[in-house]
Amino acid sequence: MGIIYRQAKMLLDAHRAGVPMNRLLMIGRQNLFLHPSELRELRSVHGGVLADYQWGEYADRFFKECLGVSEVSALDYSSYEGANLLYDLNQPVPTELEGQFDVVVEAGSLEHIFNVPVGIANLMKMTKVGGTIFACTISNNLSGHGFYQFSPELIFRVFTLENGFELGQVLALEARYPSIERTPILKAFEVSDPALVHSRVGLMTKYPVILLFNARKIAERPLFAKTPMQSDYAEAWTGKKTLGSRMPPWVRRIPLYTTLRDWVAGQRQLREFSLKNERVFRKV
Repeated sequence: MGIIYRQAKMLLDAHRAGVPMNRLLMIGRQNLFLHPSELRELRSVHGGVLADYQWGEYADRFFKECLGVSEVSALDYSSYEGANLLYDLNQPVPTELEGQFDVVVEAGSLEHIFNVPVGIANLMKMTKVGGTIFACTISNNLSGHGFYQFSPELIFRVFTLENGFELGQVLALEARYPSIERTPILKAFEVSDPALVHSRVGLMTKYPVILLFNARKIAERPLFAKTPMQSDYAEAWTGKKTLGSRMPPWVRRIPLYTTLRDWVAGQRQLREFSLKNERVFRKV
């Protein structure tokens, strides 16, 4: 997938806020995709950076010129794109890679890793305390792109204080094409934690949706000592919530007309599971 402008902007904002970025690891050697309007916006803030930028060039120069990174490494299964660290992220990383990087950039590799819990844990292990993970992964309408599509629930339940992480912003971005980088993405929506809104944060869209997020490592703790659980089930198991339809009582009282009742409930669900649901998706 590569690094698109919204992920580049998340990195730039963090750099300006003083987030340490001395040693950076990208998962897969990533390309940088900036449309002319995005490149102009970047240069308006950061001056004459990326002179003679070429569409899809490797992101190494962006990291060094715009983020002040002194050491850029790339980890991949193969050396076909010039990665300097070769490793299969389906397996736990060796101890010599643990806690080595100020920044770990994941820009569309996680969905291609079959052993997802191990792959996520590897990203977390390789981040040093005080370091940050910046990730971009697919969420909706990209079936077949990789092994998986991910929900916000996974992100919120994994990057927790008990796992040693403080989750920052989680953004949903809607693209026009399956190749996300093919069009500038103007709209971004901050996603609410399902546990805080006490409902599933689902999504049905016409176009592909990706998720961007960042998480800072605040402590070295055993990962997944407690298995992450989906928040609405966790509430139900403790008696704080009853699972089932959130259909309003007046809809349930529609007598006999099952088709009408289902249509009304279905329309309500379509509204809930859309980016127009401001209770869970806030435009930023």
